[in-house]
Amino acid sequence: MTDTFLNEIEKIKAEAKKSYRNIMKIIPSNISTIKNKHQIDLNRIEMDRLWLENYAEKVILVLKEFTGESVAENLQDGLRKKYVHLEVLVKKVYNSDWNYLDNLAKKTGVEKEELYFLGLELGKPVYELYAEVLKDKLDLDNWGKGFCPVCGSPAALSYLRKEDGKRILWCQFCETQWSFMRLKCPFCSNEDQKSLRYFFTEEKDFYRVDVCDKCKSYIKTIDQRKMPHPNELSLYRESMQTLFLDLLAERDGYSSLSVQKRV
Repeated sequence: MTDTFLNEIEKIKAEAKKSYRNIMKIIPSNISTIKNKHQIDLNRIEMDRLWLENYAEKVILVLKEFTGESVAENLQDGLRKKYVHLEVLVKKVYNSDWNYLDNLAKKTGVEKEELYFLGLELGKPVYELYAEVLKDKLDLDNWGKGFCPVCGSPAALSYLRKEDGKRILWCQFCETQWSFMRLKCPFCSNEDQKSLRYFFTEEKDFYRVDVCDKCKSYIKTIDQRKMPHPNELSLYRESMQTLFLDLLAERDGYSSLSVQKRV
């Protein structure tokens, strides 16, 4: 994905987030008070329909500009025929319901990966606003789990912090970051060093893939200390611009739990 495309997506997301801030309501009954439980179930959040339709229209226009008219036209046609229900799509993506996405792809002619991207983007402004409110209640340095303390999503990316090499996990839905052990699988808690390893490409050695041979999972990792411009780290952009690492890991038989499981 090009920088220009991501710039446009980030721009309209910021505008959508700003407008949603004025209508968002935190419902206390949706917030967990159980120790070691993530704060909120995003499935229970009801999104404002008119806001969602307006935001979706802007995202689709960006897709039309950068990916061609067919994707945008198929999405717009799917909305007209009520194949695509926006809030349902957002929550199906959050729950990694690939059967739903496969069926929707057949109905609309839009690739399931593009549907996943649309659902992810539409949910992010709302989920990020919830995270801003809730994460201040958490001890993110001592959470110690592989799933997000705010929304329960498995970590989608990690990085080694430039100041001290500390490992930080990142949630792709609400953008929460939290500390995690360096030599531990975030998905099955395996600490056996013989079955934990990583590989990287020689062209950009600050990108690497951490794999666990016990659960056959992987997570992309960025070594911020090796980056040419470490202060410009954007985890959202890195997650989008390192899809080649996903292909390498999947080719070798590893899976990303960030798009498979919900805690």
